Amino acid sequence: MIQYVCDTCSAVKGEGEVWLVGLAADAVGVTSSRREVTIQSDWDRTTAVHPLAVHFCSVECKDDYMARLFAPEALAKEVVLERAVPVEVVVEHAVPEKRRTTKARKVRHQKRTA
Repeated sequence: MIQYVCDTCSAVKGEGEVWLVGLAADAVGVTSSRREVTIQSDWDRTTAVHPLAVHFCSVECKDDYMARLFAPEALAKEVVLERAVPVEVVVEHAVPEKRRTTKARKVRHQKRTA
């Protein structure tokens, strides 16, 4: 089952609802980048399942999406994040001691000739 979700408000498209569909693309070149969105005049299943498809439940959602896409600084909202300071964590690793084994070397005595 395919589920169509609004790219702005995350609403799920119901059976028989009229939605807007389009294609959005980013083209990044060496010296410039280009964004484009093409809104279709009618809902088309072929366009709706395309990997670059964008879905909107209303004209307002489409307008919000376009504003964020083409003028992100205009709609910048202040977001306050709370950070919890982590308590000090001490991790101790028990490393087993290495056993040293020594082998007795055989010492060969040379016979002295006088």
